[in-house]
Amino acid sequence: MISAYCLDYNTWVCIPRHVKEDFAEMADMGIDTVCLSFSENDMAYARRTFEILVRLAHEAGLRVFVIPSRIAGRFAGAPLMPSVWLAKNPGYQVPDECWLPAGCVESPGVREWIKAFMKTLITDYALDGIVWDEPKEPTRISHHPDTIARFGENPTEQDMATGFCEFFEDLTGYCHGLNPDLIQTLFCQKTEPEFFTRMISRNPHIHYFGYDGNLCRQSIFKEEPQEVKYRIESAWERTAAECAAAGKGTFALVESMNMPKREHESFERAFDAYLSNYHPDHLSVYYYAHNAEDPEGLHAIMKRIMKKHLH
Repeated sequence: MISAYCLDYNTWVCIPRHVKEDFAEMADMGIDTVCLSFSENDMAYARRTFEILVRLAHEAGLRVFVIPSRIAGRFAGAPLMPSVWLAKNPGYQVPDECWLPAGCVESPGVREWIKAFMKTLITDYALDGIVWDEPKEPTRISHHPDTIARFGENPTEQDMATGFCEFFEDLTGYCHGLNPDLIQTLFCQKTEPEFFTRMISRNPHIHYFGYDGNLCRQSIFKEEPQEVKYRIESAWERTAAECAAAGKGTFALVESMNMPKREHESFERAFDAYLSNYHPDHLSVYYYAHNAEDPEGLHAIMKRIMKKHLH
């Protein structure tokens, strides 16, 4: 499986003729699946738009996987924003410091809200799969009353990992029950502790498991490029081992966002080498990377290397 990762794609102003061109190009590049992010903002403002995107993708011969983004602060995806639902329901928020406000996964109210969100997605749209993008704060110790009731006054990181995995198995099982044909992919950050990733990779409803990672230095605007995230190659041995133990297909997402033009040559060499040496069962790449200094130049590299290896 080769998927195009499309974060916050065409959901504010959708021009269908442009979308048709993009989807046709994806198919020409060797892509068979498009991954579209869907956030609380999209649930409020882009329901019809998302329906158009799903329909046009299927007409182009692509499968559609949804990326549930930022829901209850417990998954990533795009755009970068806190959960609106949590802001309206602060009693469900983990009281301890988190990267962004995070819902307490031991709280029945959090679980039921996320399930309701996913039910709308799965029953209203002809989805082929889900990509669960980077669980957030899965081992961050919580002192929410519902966490204390589950694990006692002094929960550990291992307790938090157990609680998150229980929550996630319940959620993915619920999604499976709504549509047993859904293909569910999960990826984590390599920085998460192995006791967590070994545990969550065994989720019986997940088909593919792995990690994302970079292939070059990054720069948000005019600062000097720097290594912001681990290299995707460095996660392969861990991916293969954990998937073998859990009986899952391997997954890798090659990131290319925030790329300055001076990194193009380095990225092209590294991307070429990656596709030569590593063959995930589910490979995902950014179709048109966010915040690139020379987006057309970067996109030309992506097309050239993918056509070389994937045709």
